[in-house]
Amino acid sequence: MVSRKKAIGILGMAFAVLGGVAWFFGQHIPAAMAWGVAIIIMLKLNTRKRR
Repeated sequence: MVSRKKAIGILGMAFAVLGGVAWFFGQHIPAAMAWGVAIIIMLKLNTRKRR
């Protein structure tokens, strides 16, 4: 079974790849949106819990 954090990370990588594919085919706005979601996921995973 995959943990929730790993599943969210895989989803973020999928959005990053999707953005690259969209950029390659000339779809710049959807690519920027996909990369934006990937960045938000990356920032969410990099936050540390405060005590």
